[in-house]
Amino acid sequence: MTKFENAFLVLVHRINDDPMKVFDDALTYVLCRLSTGAVNVAWEYGPEQNKAFSDFMDTYLEYLSEQLEKSFWCDAWGDAFMDLAGQFKSFRGQFFTPPGVANLCAMTAFTSGVLVFDREVINDCACGSARMLLATQEQAYKNGHLPPYMIGEDIDGMCCKMAAINLCVHGCQGEVIRHDTLKDPDGGLYGYVINEYHPMTTIRKSTNRADFKKFQI
Repeated sequence: MTKFENAFLVLVHRINDDPMKVFDDALTYVLCRLSTGAVNVAWEYGPEQNKAFSDFMDTYLEYLSEQLEKSFWCDAWGDAFMDLAGQFKSFRGQFFTPPGVANLCAMTAFTSGVLVFDREVINDCACGSARMLLATQEQAYKNGHLPPYMIGEDIDGMCCKMAAINLCVHGCQGEVIRHDTLKDPDGGLYGYVINEYHPMTTIRKSTNRADFKKFQI
C-alpha cells in the first residue's frame, strides 16, 4: 500500500461516502485546483470536507515529488485505481498498461525510427490514465527531441480526469478528449486543454472543438 493509497483511505474515512464517488470527487478537486478560471461543477461538500480533500492533494503532490526523484513518470492515480478495485466492490475492474510495457512501446517507437521529427503530435485513442503518453514524453527527452504534443482520448470520464492530471503534473502539453473514438471519432462530449501556457501548470476544461488540435489535423 503506497502513501498515496493510504492517504486516499484516510480521505474515504473523513468523507464517509462510497469510495468510488470519493475517488472521482478527489479527481475533480485536483482538476479544479489546477484549472484556469472558474470550473462549473456540482460540489456538495462543506469546509471540513474541503479540508480533507486539500490534505489529500498535499499528500498526492508530496508522493509525486518523491516518486519523480526515482523515475521519470509516476501514475499514482492509475496504480491506486487498480489496487483498490480488490478492496471496494464499487471500483470497476479496469487494468491499465503496466509501466514497463508502456516504456518498452515508447522505446521501440523511437529506436525503430517511427518518431524522428521535432514536435511530433502523439495520439492515444484509448489513453486510460495516459501511461503510454507519459512514457513517450520520457523517450523524447532521452533521445534529444522536443516533447511531443499529446492527444489522449477515452470514453470513460474518470480516465479522462486521471489522464488530464497526469499530463499536467508531468509538464506535458496537449489535450484529453472524452468521447467514443470508434463510434464518433469526430465528436466530443468535452475535453481538457493541458499546460497551454507552458511552463505554467494548468488545465482548462472546454466543450469548444476549436480548442482541440485533434479536430484540426
